[in-house]
Amino acid sequence: MRRIRYLTLLMLLLNGSIGLWAQDDFNPVSPAEPGPPGVVPMLTLVANPVDGGTVTGAGWYNAGSKVTLRAYNKTNYVFSCWKNERGEVVSSNSQFKYTKQDGAETLTAYFTFSPGSPAEPVEIAQLIHHQLTVTCEDGGSVSGGGKYLPNTRVYLKASLNTGYVFKGWYNDAGELVSSNANFYYTTTAAPVTLTARFTFDPSAPSEPTPIFTKTYKVTATAEEGGTVNTGSATLAEGKTVTLTATANTGYVFAGWYVGDELYTTLRSFTYTMHTEDIAFIAHFTFNPSAPGDPSEAKAKRFTFTLYNRVCKVGETIKFPVYLTSTEELHDMQFQLTFPKDMRPEVENTDISAKAVGYTVSLNEITDPEVLALPSVDENAAVYVLSFIGGTLASGNTVLLNFTIQVAETIETGQGYPVRINQVSMSLADGHQVSAATRNGRVSVYKRGDVNGDNDVNVGDLVTLMSHIVGDPTDTFIEEVANVTEGDTDINVGDVVNLMNIITDSEE
Repeated sequence: MRRIRYLTLLMLLLNGSIGLWAQDDFNPVSPAEPGPPGVVPMLTLVANPVDGGTVTGAGWYNAGSKVTLRAYNKTNYVFSCWKNERGEVVSSNSQFKYTKQDGAETLTAYFTFSPGSPAEPVEIAQLIHHQLTVTCEDGGSVSGGGKYLPNTRVYLKASLNTGYVFKGWYNDAGELVSSNANFYYTTTAAPVTLTARFTFDPSAPSEPTPIFTKTYKVTATAEEGGTVNTGSATLAEGKTVTLTATANTGYVFAGWYVGDELYTTLRSFTYTMHTEDIAFIAHFTFNPSAPGDPSEAKAKRFTFTLYNRVCKVGETIKFPVYLTSTEELHDMQFQLTFPKDMRPEVENTDISAKAVGYTVSLNEITDPEVLALPSVDENAAVYVLSFIGGTLASGNTVLLNFTIQVAETIETGQGYPVRINQVSMSLADGHQVSAATRNGRVSVYKRGDVNGDNDVNVGDLVTLMSHIVGDPTDTFIEEVANVTEGDTDINVGDVVNLMNIITDSEE
């Protein structure tokens, strides 16, 4: 009986006798890209220069919405103003409420390089950076070493391997400096070496001694002009460690070297442990000059873009990462965040043919401290993607195309964000640059949920039939409307199959 009723409704619509769903004045604004129903194009925020500060408040908003925008300046920069795409000043306040306009918009927060000047002369000894070397015995890893000014509080951390206990931090004289594995050390006006000591102490000594995986040591040191985030780490083959170099004021980062050979020009990169010890040295170049107003064009030469995808639950999709570049790029590294129920299939990742000679690695971050950061969603899977040793020609390209299997158990009727951040790239001359980024998302719906209300019922049947006869509706999700296997067209066959899905679920 239900099928007869639905078929009668179908015939009435196809004969054009029902105009209930027709909207003669329907003329929606076309969005810049596909997106969830009813969502206006994005409000994009950019920091100029990218090293001058950070911005918050970007997202999808209805026209007329009041949005709080904030700009935070970094050290040696001051906030200048907000400008729109036409170069007009929108606000001179770093934090203000902005009224969303129609269509996609981009607002830029401008920062000005303005290093502070001391009010009084400073003793020359207080301006010299001294090396703080942190190392460890077998049984763990340490971090926090680098070159620092005197009286700087530096956070040192010692991590234990299984079967070891921490004994303490000791100086060159063998004196105990701290019995805490993690502590703040105040630097002096002289080079200092601190060593973390560990003791082998298996939890069950009465049982046979466990067999431990062979480990190797990674060490990182900084030349004059900067600091590094770790002194050494002991890792098993295949494990990873992230090394980051930071230039002091008046210096620029020149590259990570192994001996006399350049390894990478990325300031921060993730190293996968091989079967031998390795020592990295961070090099810096003295370059005190800095423009008072970095060029606007430079901050916008590189852009990573993630778009929106709409799909059915249980579907396998391709998710692209677009890159626009006006110059040839060399080493690249960035962080990607996916929903846990949409982990990319690493082995099925397509890489652009324009990326030549690279060693590419995609590693999921499992460090609990990183995953516990407020910026990381507890339901997200975070990856570090590295391109080392190759070149990428300028222009527009789909740098990567991930294969994603959307889980059958995922909650439908909503969008899941896919984010890209912490971008670091190097140019042919060795200079390091970042990029503007635009995040995307994957919106997941039930098969046949044509009107997007997260329920498959007669309302979806009406919406589908209205679409077929040419009567547009406010919402029509084309990606889930085709319910006929092996057929790419949306037609009467989909109406019949959708009717069967509805009636079967009602019985």
